[in-house]
Amino acid sequence: MRVTGQLVDAASGNHIWAERYDRPTSDIFAVQDEITHSVVAAIEPQIYAAERLRLQSKAPESLDAWGCVVRAMPYIWTWVIQDEDTGINLLKRAIEVDPHYARARSLLAWAFATRVVSGNLEFAPSISNALTLAQRAIDLDPDDAWAHFAAGYVFAMSRRLGPAVEELNEALQRNPNFVFAHIILGVAYGYAGLADDGLRQLEIARRLSPLDQTQAANLSVEGLCHLVAGRYAEAVSAERRAVQMRPNFGTAWRTLTAAAGLAGDLEIARQGLVECKRLQPNFSIDWVEKYHPLIRAEDRSRYIEGLRSAGLE
Repeated sequence: MRVTGQLVDAASGNHIWAERYDRPTSDIFAVQDEITHSVVAAIEPQIYAAERLRLQSKAPESLDAWGCVVRAMPYIWTWVIQDEDTGINLLKRAIEVDPHYARARSLLAWAFATRVVSGNLEFAPSISNALTLAQRAIDLDPDDAWAHFAAGYVFAMSRRLGPAVEELNEALQRNPNFVFAHIILGVAYGYAGLADDGLRQLEIARRLSPLDQTQAANLSVEGLCHLVAGRYAEAVSAERRAVQMRPNFGTAWRTLTAAAGLAGDLEIARQGLVECKRLQPNFSIDWVEKYHPLIRAEDRSRYIEGLRSAGLE
């Protein structure tokens, strides 16, 4: 059976999205459910992209809170500090315009936590600030999946698996097609040493939306899961693909460097370390031991072993 879907802006006639699905007809109802989930997951980022294009010509001071958030979204997924600054400023502007807008606080919590795990903000006060923002977002709108997603992400980045899984599952209860929530649930499991559980979440995310902007994140989490499972060559392969897509993806460079060191590929490890230090000048063994989200001491020890092989001190 072949199903073709299209999304067109009725006002402008612009073609926003199209996809074709070829599936066996053995279970028509299962096919319907799968296509429905895939379509919903695939369309959402395209809608945001179309909205960003529509708002691009407007000055930030003329945007409403929703407009500021939509303009901010592409900047906070790039892992580039200058882009993040632009996104953070837009999100702060959204909160000024509407202090009760939960989505702006959720995304600001994400941005701060990402800065922390990238080593570009002081850990304790910044993680606390991110968690406060996420919890306030939940208070403002308990039904918004993004609010629970942000809280789960902050917990995962601060070695708190239980609350991370709880909040991310809350997000997925509200939006089962939330691709990024599946990926971050995967990273929470990966940081806890639960590689198989993490990989299962990544497979769900790929099935829901194989071509969206989360591909680099999915690959990097895959690499992390392979590393904690001891599959170092597979980790190197996944992380290399991630940094090819996102050359400023600091966490991917770190895992690539550690995995390559553990795999004995010292040329890649040393090249990776150069990129790590470019993106995070304070990167050190001490920083990894204190602040890296890996929960288990034995996983951090292996990770550090790989980084030492690359030359990190």
